[in-house]
Amino acid sequence: MKISACLLVVILPVCCYGHWKELLDETLTTLAERLEDAQMIDDILYKQGKSTFENCGSSSDPIDLVSLSVQPDPIKVPGNITVSFSGKLSTDITAPIAVSIVVEAQFVFWIHVLSKEIPDVCSMLPSGSCPPVLVKAGIPCHCPFKAGSYSSPSLTIPLPAVHSYIPPFTTIRVQVKLTHNGKELGCYSLTTGITSG
Repeated sequence: MKISACLLVVILPVCCYGHWKELLDETLTTLAERLEDAQMIDDILYKQGKSTFENCGSSSDPIDLVSLSVQPDPIKVPGNITVSFSGKLSTDITAPIAVSIVVEAQFVFWIHVLSKEIPDVCSMLPSGSCPPVLVKAGIPCHCPFKAGSYSSPSLTIPLPAVHSYIPPFTTIRVQVKLTHNGKELGCYSLTTGITSG
């Protein structure tokens, strides 16, 4: 996840919670359905307290995510997650900004859970004033996004309850790729754990 992923993780929940909750509901429900019959939970690639994110794009991409924090670790569902990040944009980024999201879960091997394509995240952002928490941090909530360095405060995002089975512990990997007219802006993946509560 690059800063673009962060734009999705931070700006969307704050500005357009309805869209965010719909994506969360779909992801968690699909995950629960895929895992319902699974008997073996494997944490070979995930050690509790060791969430990791990595660049799945190029070092020359205009979005550079320097740090990303997601707490608690592992994530509890339902519950709240607290997200913060810092990163840089090497150039202005204008609409359309397409976002591709892929979610996988790990048992003995990785299995595909969900793919989601958002043709233009800019169209999901509201017009008018940005929420005070973003204004205070100097983070824009409208396209275009200007080149520069950005750092978010800790933002709390509620995770909804899922009315399906989720194993006591599951390792997931979420990959977020952003493009502009077919050109990659950034790509990051987050590997973390989810526990049902």
